[in-house]
Amino acid sequence: MIVAAAASGAISARVFAPGDEPAAGTTTPVRTSTPSAGGERALEDAVRQTAPSVVTVKTSFGQGSGVVLQPAGLIVTNEHVVSGVTRVEVVSATGVSMSAEVLAADGVQDLAILRPAGNAGPGVALVEDTVGPPSIGAAVYAIGSPFGFENTVTAGVVSAFREQSGRPLIQFDAPINPGNSGGGLFDLNGELIGIPTLIQSPIPGNVGLGFAVPASRVRAMLEQVS
Repeated sequence: MIVAAAASGAISARVFAPGDEPAAGTTTPVRTSTPSAGGERALEDAVRQTAPSVVTVKTSFGQGSGVVLQPAGLIVTNEHVVSGVTRVEVVSATGVSMSAEVLAADGVQDLAILRPAGNAGPGVALVEDTVGPPSIGAAVYAIGSPFGFENTVTAGVVSAFREQSGRPLIQFDAPINPGNSGGGLFDLNGELIGIPTLIQSPIPGNVGLGFAVPASRVRAMLEQVS
């Protein structure tokens, strides 16, 4: 089954019908390889750069994650994290809590844009559309709050590109769990390439099949509120 990469707490996992499962792509999933020492240093540098921009998003029914974006300081998260509310609580990576307004939400793309009442973090850059999608096998990492454990980092590779009901998705194998929803999927340049949204699993947890909404869809959402 496919579940939301889910806001933890009182939210139950969102289950999609078999017809909504990602269609088989033309690419072949890639097995994670052990990173070299140089790759490990690149990952450490990238995490150090981006971690301050990942926040926890709390509502009365659960919590998820979000990412502060350059240059306006707006926050992107998943729509299912904030569904049905107009204001949420945001906790920055440094532990500062503030309210945030839901500016825009798209249930089809599963994206939402928030405006925090204060400075929620330094902000990260979206990968440029001209760069194109990441390569199969490219190293990526996710930062979020699985099960409420803030600023958790996991790493893996881009496994494939899929489609769900006309929506493009990046498949990756960095472990994500309930609470990672709305957090960031980054490349080793520290740029945001996607927002984790779904887990495909026979259980409500990670088995190596995560899916993220690509940065191009985030950019389109930002244009609605600019």
